[in-house]
Parts: sequence; structure tokens; C-alpha cells
Amino acid sequence: MFERSSKRVELTQAGTALYSCAIEILKLHELAKRSVADLVELVTGELTIGASFTIGEYILPRVLAAFSKKFPEVKYSVTIGNTELIHERALEGSIDVGLVEGNIEDKQLAIQEFLGDEMVLIVSKQHPLAKNKYVTRDDLINETFIMREEGSGTRIASEEVLKEISLKPASVITLGSTQAIKEAVEAGLGMAQLSKWTLRKELKLGTLKVIRIKGLNKTRCFHLIRRQDRFESKACSEFGKYIMFVGNQEVLDWA
Repeated sequence: MFERSSKRVELTQAGTALYSCAIEILKLHELAKRSVADLVELVTGELTIGASFTIGEYILPRVLAAFSKKFPEVKYSVTIGNTELIHERALEGSIDVGLVEGNIEDKQLAIQEFLGDEMVLIVSKQHPLAKNKYVTRDDLINETFIMREEGSGTRIASEEVLKEISLKPASVITLGSTQAIKEAVEAGLGMAQLSKWTLRKELKLGTLKVIRIKGLNKTRCFHLIRRQDRFESKACSEFGKYIMFVGNQEVLDWA
């Protein structure tokens, strides 16, 4: 099974073949357990969830807290990454369900809208434009924009806004997380466009100000994605129903 040398241990060709079979055996074992549990309508087992950053950091924790009260036997494993990563994980089957903020078109996936969102422009409370409720394209020509990395749903939505108003920022700073962007905006490094769901605490404390571009209302939808041919456990099915309910009713006080 193994080839050993003084420096390393490696699988032989036979070992590699056995390893692949063992992985499939473990998957079938888990599938069998889930199938039996579903037959008796038990909502148990582990639910693997992938979420893009905005959803994973600001929305999913509240959803899971409420869902856990209803189904306390379900255990969770959560992967957080940008929309591209969660799309890939859903395709390869390493997650049961994905929650993404970017638009996805893929015939291998079942895709459902579950929550509406608005992209808003934010500045520090000391910014010259902070007193304005609305701004125009001309007000933004010389501004520095702080954006997420390539592949992020938030980055894509921000670029769509800039394209819609035909604006090329004077300067762009790229940061890898929404929290880092908020901190940078608070410090006066520039302005940013973020989801309204990420700003609850800052707006309550008054450390950031929301301004809107006159004549433009940038909305988008968050999506629930699942591989079409993947076995769906009872826990996965109930989670899908629950998050659709949350989105349709907007019952959680996030805004």
C-alpha cells in the first residue's frame, strides 16, 4: 500500500486505488444513514453549508441560530468564501447547499432566490459628502473606491453600478473582507458600496453614513444553490424550506 523512503511515505498505485474506493465506501455509508433517518422522518445528521462572505458573516449565523432551535439534532459544517468558490464546491458536491450573493447560471445546479438586497454607498461621518442624502456621478469622479477582491459577488455588484453611471474611479483599493472595507471607510481611506445587511451595527452607532446615487437603486438577490443530482437529506430539505421562508417573510431584524 505504501512506498517508504528515508524522507517520505507515498501511496503505491494499489494504495491510491484503495483510497479512492474507501472514500466512496464512506460516502455510501453516510448516504445509507441519511436514507434510513429520512424514512422515519428524523431531521438529524450533519449539514454542510457553503456561503459567500456577506451571507456567511452577517446573515447565516442568525439563520442557523433560529434553525437550531427548531431542529437541535442537526450539526453544521460551514465553509465561507467568495461566490466563485462556493459555486465550485456545490458543483463538486463537497457541500449540501450553497448561499451566494453573485448571479450564477449553471444547468447542473438548482438555483432559487431567497432574499433581496440593496447595495448602498457608504462614507465616514467626517467625509464631505456625509451630509448629503443623494449624490451625482460628478460628485464621485475624484473619489477613492474600496472594493472586494475579484470573484466576490459584492465586487461584481459594485462594478455594475460604476458601469451603469459610466464612472471609472480615480483610485481603487482592494481588500479581502467586508469588515476590512468598513474599517477602511471609517478611517477615511475612501468610500465603498456594500450590502445593507452588513451595516446594521455601524448605522446604529453612527460611525458610517449611507448616501445614494441620484436616480439609481441597485438591488440584487441572494441565491440558494444545490446540485441537481445530489442526494438531499431531510436536514438539507428542511434547511432549504426554512431559509426560503426567512427570505420571503424577512422575519429576522437585520436591517
